[in-house]
Amino acid sequence: MTGPTAPQSYHERDAAGSAALLARLRAAAPATPVLLRGATVVTVDPAVPDLPAGDVLIRGDTIEAVGVDLADRAGPGAIAVDLAGMILLPGFVDGHRHCWQNQLRHLLCDAGIDEYIAMTHGSTALHYRPADMFAGDLVTLAGALDAGFTTVLDFSHNSRSRAHSDAVFAAYQEAGIRVVHTSAPPNAGQWEEQFPADLPRLRETYCPDGGLTTLRMGIDLRRVLPPAELVRIARGYGLGITFDGVMGPPSSAEVAELGRQGVLGPDVTLVHATDMSDPAWRYIADAGTRITLAPTSDEQLGLADGVPPVQKALDFGIRPSLSVDVEISLSNDMFTQMRCVLLTQRMQATQRRYRHDPTAPEFICTADVLEFATARGADAVGLGAVTGTLTPGKQADIVAIRAEDVNNLPLNNAVATIVQGADTRNIDTVIVGGSIRKWAGELVGLDLVRLRTLAYESRDYLAARAGFAITPTQPVPRLQIQDPYLRDYFASRGQA
Repeated sequence: MTGPTAPQSYHERDAAGSAALLARLRAAAPATPVLLRGATVVTVDPAVPDLPAGDVLIRGDTIEAVGVDLADRAGPGAIAVDLAGMILLPGFVDGHRHCWQNQLRHLLCDAGIDEYIAMTHGSTALHYRPADMFAGDLVTLAGALDAGFTTVLDFSHNSRSRAHSDAVFAAYQEAGIRVVHTSAPPNAGQWEEQFPADLPRLRETYCPDGGLTTLRMGIDLRRVLPPAELVRIARGYGLGITFDGVMGPPSSAEVAELGRQGVLGPDVTLVHATDMSDPAWRYIADAGTRITLAPTSDEQLGLADGVPPVQKALDFGIRPSLSVDVEISLSNDMFTQMRCVLLTQRMQATQRRYRHDPTAPEFICTADVLEFATARGADAVGLGAVTGTLTPGKQADIVAIRAEDVNNLPLNNAVATIVQGADTRNIDTVIVGGSIRKWAGELVGLDLVRLRTLAYESRDYLAARAGFAITPTQPVPRLQIQDPYLRDYFASRGQA
């Protein structure tokens, strides 16, 4: 290994040298050690101390060591990457995102849940071709990598045929991000009715052991079988289960019934969990069931009572994960989700203190929400042993944030800088399974011209088929939910 005696700061590295180093990394043999040197290291693992200035040694796709001055352990053949002035942390884990939608990104940022459902499941979703599934997923996953995500649970509930599913997995392969494909039926319209029978084919074809893609069963609005039967089938296939749309009294009753039947468990994750009863929460906690919050979705789209239940989860001893949900209406980054949860919990705790409530909870802190965004996310998607922390033996899913950029300098508190100071422009490097996916602030291996073409062509096709045009300075037409099942579903919850 060669390099300067002391790690060089990222802002001292010239563009030519940076490009040459990237070329070496991409051309290196898979087993070549890579030593990330001199960064502030935030591990999110209580057993692996954070380091003011330390190293992370990668060998192949795995983190081999975290410590100080690991050059001797790396050996003379290692490639040194100097990252002084940066913060190394585990890649963000998105516990639930609907990736197929996002050639319509930011189309409905002022909408409520009824308008969202009408535009997506009740309208544009009905017209998706396999090519549109590919385009939507690739747009989403490129944006996720750019924003520092290394793992995304793709709650994929618009695969109208096996060919639609195949197109989604092609997008995963091209993006090079870790994806948990969570397969669920479309919520409205005609489809091939291949779910759940197609799940074994998807796993055998696209989810090799040790690969970047894994599989779960998704359960949402359309129930082809009773939930308990779907869970039984998923477990028979050896799959975890993620329920979306868990909110309000009907969901509370369903979750409580599943709890009474002994159906819940640590292989089950519930998304939203908004406005749930205490008996339902007790069943969730007793079964070790996971919770994924969608904080900006609850608050902005108006789901159930609109309050992400971070405090309720904590009251029952559950450490939740976080998710983006729908980019058609919301931001695509984890910084927004962390801040939303932090501020919501502290606001509610403050209200109770102000009213002299003796049971007012303690404030959560920046370290809590970073844990939710990484380690707890990995648990919720079934990959807690694989990713989510900078732990030797886990996959090398790593993000480097520029801590001496103008909005962050000087670096005084690493975790607070991640949560309260940084944004996507500060994400310098993203590594997924030991492979460089973002370098010096730019995505690696992305044909942006092609991506733009795919996104615009798919968007224009879907809008035309749904009967409207998109003009960036004009609002889209307000649609009403037409599908009888969707209309009745949301009317039963007082939301349509």
